[in-house]
Amino acid sequence: MAYNTKKMLRDIDEKLIPQFYDPVSDSYKPLVDPRAGSSTLTGKVKNVTNAGTATALDDIACREVTVIAKKGNTGSIYVGGSDVSDTTFGVELKANEAFTFPVNNAKLIYINASVSGEGVSYVAL
Repeated sequence: MAYNTKKMLRDIDEKLIPQFYDPVSDSYKPLVDPRAGSSTLTGKVKNVTNAGTATALDDIACREVTVIAKKGNTGSIYVGGSDVSDTTFGVELKANEAFTFPVNNAKLIYINASVSGEGVSYVAL
């Protein structure tokens, strides 16, 4: 059937709500704010055992990840892709600095450190 043969969705006061027509299910569906909070919030800590070695964050499905350099770090944390290093990085973080990445899995983010044993805490949602 066509979109013009279906009733549009309305709220309790019979006002139209934001929606889209899904031809697969042959129905209107409400639009959901993609920025809305997640039902799952995961916090972790990750250290770089040997400075100069790229280390992936854990495999966690999410919408975004906030990476925070640990407050006890004395050097820099480099954050980026699998090739992250002290010369190839997206973000350089000093102690207590943070950056949020819009990704669908935390494992897409790698960290590296200028000092062995230093690392980050991170929150995925």
